[in-house]
Amino acid sequence: MRLFKIKKVTVVGSGIMGHGIGQTFALGGYEVILNDISDEILEKAVQQIRSNLNTFIELGITTPEAATQAMSRIKTNKNQREAVGESDFIVEAIPEVMDLKKSVFKELDGYCPPHTIIATNTSGLGLTEIASEIKRRDRAVIAHWWNPPHIIPVVEIVKGQYTSDQTVDLTYQLLTAIGKRPVKILKEVPGFLGNRLQFALYREALACLKEGIASAEDIDLAVKGTFGFRLPTLGPLETSDFGGLDTFLNIAQYLFREIDRSTEPPEILKEKVRGGKLGVKTGEGFFSYPRNKVQEKIKERDHQFLRRLKCLYLR
Repeated sequence: MRLFKIKKVTVVGSGIMGHGIGQTFALGGYEVILNDISDEILEKAVQQIRSNLNTFIELGITTPEAATQAMSRIKTNKNQREAVGESDFIVEAIPEVMDLKKSVFKELDGYCPPHTIIATNTSGLGLTEIASEIKRRDRAVIAHWWNPPHIIPVVEIVKGQYTSDQTVDLTYQLLTAIGKRPVKILKEVPGFLGNRLQFALYREALACLKEGIASAEDIDLAVKGTFGFRLPTLGPLETSDFGGLDTFLNIAQYLFREIDRSTEPPEILKEKVRGGKLGVKTGEGFFSYPRNKVQEKIKERDHQFLRRLKCLYLR
């Protein structure tokens, strides 16, 4: 299949990630069907897309005309068989439960046309197992979007044991066509690339908090205002080039011995979870999130992200 033959995209699972993925394809000119288990979820997804597009217009990311056209390309259907029956490309964005994903992949394999590519948005589960019970294993691929998916530019593409190079290349072309910056992960490893890097930092941040090196507020501020401030322009390997590899080697020789090497999650994180302090969704995690302030906080986050996106990635 060639890129020009992809006309219709279905997003299976229209919650936190799915609605933003559907929005991006619609803005990119594709006919989109959002699929989920209830009309209520689908109605909420459409409302959220409309709200997202209003923010895009407000910040000059898109025009009112383009937003209206994008909304006209979006349909909803809670009948999965009907939703994927004429789809050329499917993104599965359901919860991170292996048995559930395997079951849905098997259903999709039986419902959609033979040429259709099925992509999973998993953030860490193995594609080879997810697609182990389908016939089109060569046309199964991971396309891992980052939250919020309608804003974050990079999508990770991961091939499984049986994924064809053609499937990877076509997925890359499609994501590029809708304005994303896809990266190819050359090996199927747990966490892919982004989460391996993110959790290496997270492990050390938790260790610094546990050891009383700094408060949660100052740990986050230190990241955001130092190398985090620099990272949108210079990645970690570029940074070492600019700083001098000899300098980084000298630091690594003494610092690598000191940083955390735990292989189990720390008690400080387990205590939070046991206490029901799960973060934004429960109103408290490492920080407090009053119910009446959550949407305001999310809006502030998205506005900052969008200004950064406009400055660094949109031309």
